[in-house]
This record gives sequence, C-alpha cells and structure tokens, in this order.
Amino acid sequence: MPNKYKIIPVKEISMDELREKEDPEDETTFFEYKLGLFSEIDTETIGFRADLWRLLKNGVFNPSEKKALMKKLDNHKLNPSERKAYQRAIKKLRNYFLR
Repeated sequence: MPNKYKIIPVKEISMDELREKEDPEDETTFFEYKLGLFSEIDTETIGFRADLWRLLKNGVFNPSEKKALMKKLDNHKLNPSERKAYQRAIKKLRNYFLR
C-alpha cells in the first residue's frame, strides 16, 4: 500500500511577521539564529587573516615560506624542505605577533 502524503501549500511570511508571532513584547528574539540564516562573524580570525595577507603582500616571507604557508593552510602534505620553510615562517609569525 503506497504512502499517501498530504500536500501542504507553501505560505510566504517575512522575518518581521515571524518575530511578531514569536513574542510581540520581546525584541531580542532572533529567528535568524533558529533558522540558520544568521551566523556570528569571528572578527578575531578575520583580523588574523588580514594581518597574514598583509605580511604576505609586504614581503616578510620569502617565496618558499609563502608556498609552505599556503600549502599548510590548504591542508596539503609538506615535503621536508617545505616543512623547514614552514617552521621558519611560523617563527617569523610568532616574533611578529609577540613583540
């Protein structure tokens, strides 16, 4: 016996109407979180990436260190010479951020 599904028509509703239905007195209700439409921005990570790209642009790292950093950020396996370049790059980063 095949399953019979009830067809329910789609009803469009705005986010403001959803908020009103949830709690008309509380304005701190965020439907974006519940529906997965909103996510918090990790400003610390964005700042770190911006600093890293600025350092890459300004020539703080030599080409082999740049290549090793990019491969490591893309989760690729490093060969022995790239691992040494990566260690040098990490040392430069630590010195730069801990001054």
